[in-house]
Amino acid sequence: MGFNNILVVGGGAIGGITAALLTKQGLNIIVLDADKEHVKRMNSGLEISGFRETTVPVKAMLPGDFVGAQNAGWADIVLLAVKGLHTENALKSVLPVISKTAPVVSLQNGINEETISKVVGVERTIACSITWGSTNKGPGQLMQTTDGGFIIGQWPTGKSKIVDETATLLSKAFTTEVSDNIIGDRWTKLLITVSLTGVGTTAGLTYGGVIENESARKVALTVITETYDVGIKAGVKFADLMGVSPSIVLVRNREDFEKASQLMEIGFANHKATKPSMWQDIEKGRKTEVDFVNGYVVRKGKEVGLKTPANELVTRVIKEIEDGKRKPSLENIKEFNGITAYIK
Repeated sequence: MGFNNILVVGGGAIGGITAALLTKQGLNIIVLDADKEHVKRMNSGLEISGFRETTVPVKAMLPGDFVGAQNAGWADIVLLAVKGLHTENALKSVLPVISKTAPVVSLQNGINEETISKVVGVERTIACSITWGSTNKGPGQLMQTTDGGFIIGQWPTGKSKIVDETATLLSKAFTTEVSDNIIGDRWTKLLITVSLTGVGTTAGLTYGGVIENESARKVALTVITETYDVGIKAGVKFADLMGVSPSIVLVRNREDFEKASQLMEIGFANHKATKPSMWQDIEKGRKTEVDFVNGYVVRKGKEVGLKTPANELVTRVIKEIEDGKRKPSLENIKEFNGITAYIK
């Protein structure tokens, strides 16, 4: 089948870099983004720095300039790369310009596939875990911070013909693996996002900063443990992380904490410079997607009857930062002392 017309919704770090690399392969890509200056600069040449250095003119448009009768049913596939809080509205707004059978791939943090499937159906919903890091430097300037690839699968069942075709497409940008346990992959990735991104935003620390600060690391590992417990109670079979079960970083006591700390130091040695995406949102005056990351765990915890105090507090603190009531700071981590007191 193949995909002749590829629509990328959201030209930020993940969507923009993916679009540039696919464009470079000669594919027909259109990126929709709400930032007028970013759109302008993408068209003249999107600059990618960091792990790879390249400049690629990428065809980009404001959503309102593309979504119309003249482009009805244009897209054969959609790569959705917007923040979690925009998932439903962004997808519904582009429905007129995507074909009735086009798959929608979630290139997003958090678990948004449930929302996507409600809009287009599970048969068109493809989940994706992204194992490379990136950041926005400014309009028309994106940085790939770490190497990695994509892990994709049909939501929620795993493999399908359309997933294989999508893998062929995405592999032209990054190494792409098809998983038969995509829910497990998404939850394993969620463990990283709720901890290093959520706690990093709370504390105003990079991934490395969280790992190197004992108080922040206690919160991060507590958040991971809560999230893992909720997933298990919900019937999730977690995928391995870097070849090992994520259960090895669960923390129930001080001994667990010491072991898990060493593993985090080793496992994320190449990701220490990564700046949490939600912290970047705060700096730009934008709402974060915390409701679809730590807040998602809180909601799932209530569904399965498990308390998630660390995730709840991370969610509340980040919302207060959004509202200007506080700033990302290590001072915020002190409020978790009661929750992490079990780590003597």
